[in-house]
Amino acid sequence: MLAGAAQGSVWIANGAARPVLRVDAKGDAQVTWSGGSVLVPPHGQLYHGGSLAGPDVSKAAPAAGIPFAVSVRRTPDGRLWALQAWQVVPGGPVELHLARWAGQPTQLTLASDGTHLTGSLSFHGAPVTGTTFTLEGKHPRIYVYLDCFACGGKAGWTRMIGVAPKADGSFSVLLRPDWTSSRYRATVLGPNLGTTLAPDAQAIVNS
Repeated sequence: MLAGAAQGSVWIANGAARPVLRVDAKGDAQVTWSGGSVLVPPHGQLYHGGSLAGPDVSKAAPAAGIPFAVSVRRTPDGRLWALQAWQVVPGGPVELHLARWAGQPTQLTLASDGTHLTGSLSFHGAPVTGTTFTLEGKHPRIYVYLDCFACGGKAGWTRMIGVAPKADGSFSVLLRPDWTSSRYRATVLGPNLGTTLAPDAQAIVNS
């Protein structure tokens, strides 16, 4: 049975307990967790079930700079692989995503002047904007999701808006009165760049 996918980093499952990531020399990734498993090939769609054709060649790698990381692995070709688990929608299920890339992770910045939130989104120095694509061939728009903490009389994080970055990767949002907060965050699903599935990124700023 075919599994679903996020906009770039691949959606694996919701509420996956104790996930484990393995990668073979062909670049096939297997993600197992309590109650399920998924096989992600280097190209094409992913499948529930299945197993690696060869041994796991990945080694544990530092998770510094990779938000939401529950496992980060490095393969002999220098690529990094990460399982990231987070609530894409505040109050929603914890989603488990898979990313694979080389070099620096997705870069997301956020700043506040009290009336506006501004920031930028890039990967390997190039702006991230426009559309990405899913493993099923869909082309969704890239959005940076902006949340405020304890705003509008609500507890915890509240989703304000999803904003599409401009051609240079920048974005700006005027803060409404009910969005007034001492803390804001921006989160983005890493873009799909073919064989590269850039990792999800997050930035938090105090007002």
